[in-house]
Amino acid sequence: MSAQLPIRDYAIEQMNQLLTKLAFEMHRAAKTVGADEVHDLRVSIRRFSQGLILFGDFFPEWQVEKVRKRLKRMMNLTSEIRNRDIALEHIASMQHSDLRGHLERERKVLEREFADMARRWSARDFSAKWRVGLSLQRA
Repeated sequence: MSAQLPIRDYAIEQMNQLLTKLAFEMHRAAKTVGADEVHDLRVSIRRFSQGLILFGDFFPEWQVEKVRKRLKRMMNLTSEIRNRDIALEHIASMQHSDLRGHLERERKVLEREFADMARRWSARDFSAKWRVGLSLQRA
């Protein structure tokens, strides 16, 4: 960060980068809802959310809350998928075929729900709207 760069410009720059990464991971996970893709998306959501907390004073409060609420819904859904992935990893070497089948079916249902949500977010071009709503363009 340059000594000449005002903190608001720095915040905008950081949030733009975090939002770009979040959009990338969202599209990646929407194509393939694998364990790694879901994990990477969750990391991006957490980082962007932390940026909203850290730099929240530089953006419209109502818009920050709106974005955080949407992120929370996505995080809750991906948490459920991730929980199934971790459980499936743990029982991989055990003879629990009934449990494995149950977890795999639950994950498929959650996967479809995630795919629907990700499609809606993409169709609405969430990252472009959030850039405008959060005023991430430099003044």
